[in-house]
Amino acid sequence: MKSIINNEVNAIRAILRAVTDVKYIFIETLSNEFTSKTGVAVYAYLAPMDIKQLFTDYLQQNKTVRVFC
Repeated sequence: MKSIINNEVNAIRAILRAVTDVKYIFIETLSNEFTSKTGVAVYAYLAPMDIKQLFTDYLQQNKTVRVFC
């Protein structure tokens, strides 16, 4: 029983790491796109909550990060 719980905990940790990695890549790409188009980073235009909402929207789309940004 303990090994099953450990396996489940490890699986959840792996999923959380993967989501964190995707979110980091999303924010970096979004920031790079803003910087290349406007000369300033994304946070000059958008609040963190707006970026969080964009990430949520991105996860629901069937597009690459670059195309979405």
